[in-house]
Amino acid sequence: MKNWLSWFACLSLLFSLLACAKPAVMIDRVLVKNATGNKITDVEVRHEPTKKFGAVNTILPEKSLDIGFPRQPMLAQKALVRWRDDNGTEWSVGVNLPYDRTATEEMRTMNLIYVIYPSGRVETHLGESQINK
Repeated sequence: MKNWLSWFACLSLLFSLLACAKPAVMIDRVLVKNATGNKITDVEVRHEPTKKFGAVNTILPEKSLDIGFPRQPMLAQKALVRWRDDNGTEWSVGVNLPYDRTATEEMRTMNLIYVIYPSGRVETHLGESQINK
């Protein structure tokens, strides 16, 4: 009887966790925008806990580049953004990834955009994908 109760408790917990899980946003592109006013190099983005990784050698000032993530559901919750500025200083910034419940409910595909600012500040946001237009 105790063994059956243990299994029932485990299954109940599993189902409640699955019910609380939020659906993933579908990502079409991952862009990095250089808003520093100078060239940045060795730009890398690693999503956690999925370990998905994208990189590009150089982004010129006020330009954006797609960093090579294929179209996929965004299962990551955080990202580590790394780059080297024009002075050779290496930056590494952790950011939380945005979530848009409306996009998942409407099954819209989004772009995940990282904006790198001077002094090591990084912002992330979701933008409307060109596929939807």
